[in-house]
Amino acid sequence: MSGFLFSELLGRGVVDGSGRRIGTVQDVVVRREGDTCTVLGLVLGRYALASRFGYGGTLDPPTPWKRVLGWMRRHERYVAWENVESLDGDTVEIGVDHGSLPRHWREYEG
Repeated sequence: MSGFLFSELLGRGVVDGSGRRIGTVQDVVVRREGDTCTVLGLVLGRYALASRFGYGGTLDPPTPWKRVLGWMRRHERYVAWENVESLDGDTVEIGVDHGSLPRHWREYEG
């Protein structure tokens, strides 16, 4: 895969290993070590509102919003970078079936 900007991935449609359209790229998970950043995977889903408010990782929402934001994130899935097959065109193709994807990047055991 050639170089790209993260902004080129956000909002791009995603197709799983069975050819089914499963949502869009909502976020990119990156590990930073010194001056080097490594892409770990992509967060897929339908909406990114909860993530855009900062409630996508370690930040817990205030109690009144916990259920609402959890409901908004119910379709989120994580795909490890090694399972991304293609970034060509307007879609991201992954080599695994949607049903096998974990709901959160911390649940991935790769």
